[in-house]
Amino acid sequence: MTNYKLLIYGYGIDGSAHVLTSEEVQKIRDFQKEAGYDSLVDLYSELPMLLEEYDHYDTNYWVASTPIATPSFRLVLLDENDEVIWEAKMEELSKTFMDDFEYPEDADDHTKLIDAFPYNEKPNILLVYEEVKGTLVDFTIESEEQPKPLDFAVTIQSMETPKYELELVDKVFFKGSQLEREYDKEHYWGKGMNVELFTLEDLDNEDEDWDDEEE
Repeated sequence: MTNYKLLIYGYGIDGSAHVLTSEEVQKIRDFQKEAGYDSLVDLYSELPMLLEEYDHYDTNYWVASTPIATPSFRLVLLDENDEVIWEAKMEELSKTFMDDFEYPEDADDHTKLIDAFPYNEKPNILLVYEEVKGTLVDFTIESEEQPKPLDFAVTIQSMETPKYELELVDKVFFKGSQLEREYDKEHYWGKGMNVELFTLEDLDNEDEDWDDEEE
C-alpha cells in the first residue's frame, strides 16, 4: 500500500454568513452612513464591535473554506516524495458515480448548508468572505495502484445570493469513498474581500418596483 497526497488548487472562498436582526441591520447601515464608507468592505474590521456575539469565524449560520468550481480548478496528485505525478481538470474526473461506483447513500447527510439568500426564517444575512487562490485542500490517499483522474469524482454545491451564485466544491470521492480533508499542504493567499448584506425587505421592495415597471 502506497500513500499519495491529493491537492486541490485554484480559487476558493474563506468566510461566513451571519443571520442579523432588523436592529442589527439598521445599526450597520447607520454606522456606514455616519462613517462615510462607500462600501461595507470598509467596515469589515468593525463588525465584531458592532454586532454582539459575532466573530468572522464563529457565526450563528455557517463558516466555510472551500474551492470554487472554476476553469482554474486542478486536482494534483503527489507521490511520497511530494513530486507531482499528474494534474487534472474538472472535466477529466469521473463524470458520474455510476460510471464505476455508486454514490454513497449517506453522502448528502454530511453537506453543510452554505447559502446567503434571505427568507422568512432568516430574513437578514450578512455575507463575509475573502476570495483566495492557491492550494486550498489536501487529502491522503492509500492505494496499491497509482490513482488515476477517473478514480476521482467531486460534488458541487451552489451558494445562492440575491445577486449571484457561486458553484462550490462540496465533496471529493476516491473510488466511491469520501475523502477526509487534511490541513498539511494548504497554502493560499487573498485576492479580495467581499462584505454584503442581503435582506428580505430589500428583495420584497425590488419585486414591488419590478411589478410597477411591468404595469
